[in-house]
Amino acid sequence: MIYMASTKINCNKTASEIMQLLSKFGATQILTIFENLEIVGLSFMINRNGGNLSFKLPIRCQPVLEAMKKDRHTPNNLCNPEQAKRVAWRQILRWIQAQLALIEIGMVQLEEIFMPYLLIGKDETVYERLITTHFKQIEI
Repeated sequence: MIYMASTKINCNKTASEIMQLLSKFGATQILTIFENLEIVGLSFMINRNGGNLSFKLPIRCQPVLEAMKKDRHTPNNLCNPEQAKRVAWRQILRWIQAQLALIEIGMVQLEEIFMPYLLIGKDETVYERLITTHFKQIEI
């Protein structure tokens, strides 16, 4: 079964937990993104060396729904868009908790972990730019 496929925790509660964690680790601003009165994303800002870095978290529910539908261990009654949203948010929370644990013990820096999600355009992340340019900015 998909990890946390049966969660009943709503997206707003999970987003709140994520915001508390991010603020504990230095987020100076957190932007909550809504569509049709539903939370669909989070962005946050940290201050580094006198400048601000903004990040956009990858809350992508459709791939979660597709994975749930393909998974033979996930019951059909859980394979719906609302459940996929809850699962996607919970998985992002758990991923952030794991990353922040590495930061807490000094293994990595926050900007190192979240680098792919650094906003470099109005609403474009480093990762999204690299995908659209077929990773041409990276020379090896």
